[in-house]
Amino acid sequence: MRFLINSTIFVFLLTVQGITSAKDSWKRVDRIIAIGDLHGDYEQYQAVLRMTRLIDESGKWIGGRTHLVQNGDIPDRGADSLKIIRHLQTLEKAARKSKGYVHLLIGNHEAMNIYGDLRYVHAGEYEVLIDQESPRRQADYYQRFIKYMASSGSETLADDAFREQWMISYPLGYVEHRILWHPGGEVAEWVRKHNSVIKINHTLFVHGGINPHLPLQSIRQINKIARRELSQSPLPDGTLIESADGPLWYRGLAKNPEATELTAMLAMLEFYDAGQIVMGHSPTRGIINPRFDAKAIVIDVGLAAHYGSGMAALLIENGKFFAIHRGKKIPLPADDSELVNYFKKIVPLEPDPVYLERIIEQLESLKRQLPVPSSSQTLPPSSDVFRRLNQTLSLSHRL
Repeated sequence: MRFLINSTIFVFLLTVQGITSAKDSWKRVDRIIAIGDLHGDYEQYQAVLRMTRLIDESGKWIGGRTHLVQNGDIPDRGADSLKIIRHLQTLEKAARKSKGYVHLLIGNHEAMNIYGDLRYVHAGEYEVLIDQESPRRQADYYQRFIKYMASSGSETLADDAFREQWMISYPLGYVEHRILWHPGGEVAEWVRKHNSVIKINHTLFVHGGINPHLPLQSIRQINKIARRELSQSPLPDGTLIESADGPLWYRGLAKNPEATELTAMLAMLEFYDAGQIVMGHSPTRGIINPRFDAKAIVIDVGLAAHYGSGMAALLIENGKFFAIHRGKKIPLPADDSELVNYFKKIVPLEPDPVYLERIIEQLESLKRQLPVPSSSQTLPPSSDVFRRLNQTLSLSHRL
């Protein structure tokens, strides 16, 4: 009901504009940096861009022809989402002048802010928007709210206690936030110009994931549907952008075991003529996490302070994959049998590596327990063994 009320009241302020399809595929890109969820943490956002040599100390683009992919979820949980957005809007233009590119994928939290699910909006997001007119806007919104409830037949006792509670639910700055984010608002339209899925060279990028068990659609079609749905107010039931199986929410490739995902995922990659898929959305406890011989790469390292201030990004350089972990360039293992060595390289870089050391110890212990084959027996390839061990430990959940 709250989302419907928001949509009904704000529709008088905004007119949704048409947006043409954006380009969604690029080839012959030599250097790509992909970073995960930012969640309103401007300092960490700036730090990861400096670490990857995309901006200088003053925040100016120095990335040249590099393509930056931010895999979605700029807003919520932190106070500086709008500050990040304003800086990214500047970088979009600056990168293009240098023949680079800034790709900003639509995440579930961008969509939630647009269609009115504001459960995770930080109080600071409202506070930064307060100006001299905010009390008047809030009072006007309150009157419209009461009139709407009355016209809909709802019995609302609009006494002082109700008004006090209402002011807590809709604080100063709330109206300004909705004007920016409601379908047709400035930030909403900026978000809607972006894509949900893109392909650069042979790699797919998406916020949540692509469910390989459902009928597959072209990248262009997925983006067209998401863009259309983000213009609808109120949002109807059964939309792609709200679906747990949609590209903004699907976690299967980041969480599910090999038996569930691998075969279908390989067929999905073949459908898109891609070698791997890169996803945010599912926190990894601080590391770039390759799964299924790096066919699926999870990059939500929890950059924001809310998630522990991780500091890592994915680098794809001349077709080779690396993690840049707290400033150190580490080759990403293309074979699951090399995961333990990859984790060991990260341990000395982490301020608190206890969880990672425990994972390494468990993996090595399990490997030692494998039976020694007789002369007539063979074990599966080492990569298959390690993949199974990783699934036994539910590695992607622990990280």
